[in-house]
Amino acid sequence: MDLLTYKELDTGPEAPEHPSLGYRAWHWLLSLSPTVVTFMVALSLGLGMVGAQVSWEPMLGLMAAFWALTVIAMAGVVARWMTPGRGRHRMAS
Repeated sequence: MDLLTYKELDTGPEAPEHPSLGYRAWHWLLSLSPTVVTFMVALSLGLGMVGAQVSWEPMLGLMAAFWALTVIAMAGVVARWMTPGRGRHRMAS
C-alpha cells in the first residue's frame, strides 16, 4: 500500500469513527518513509553494539524492543514497494 491508500483507509467512508491508539500506531508504523526506517536500523544496531560492549541488560532489552518495531516498519516499506500504486510499474512506451 502506498501512503495515499493509508490516508484513504484512515479518513475514507469505511474508516472507524474512533480508532484506538493501537490502530493509529499500527498505521503510523507501517507508513514510515524508507529514510526513517534506515535511521531506525542504524539506531537499533548502534544500541545493540553499545549494549553488547557494556553488558547492560536494560540496553539490550531496549535494543530488542526497538529492533522489533524496526522489523515491522521494514515490512511496511517492503509491502508498499511490492504493491502497485499510482505511477508504479509503468511500462516504457
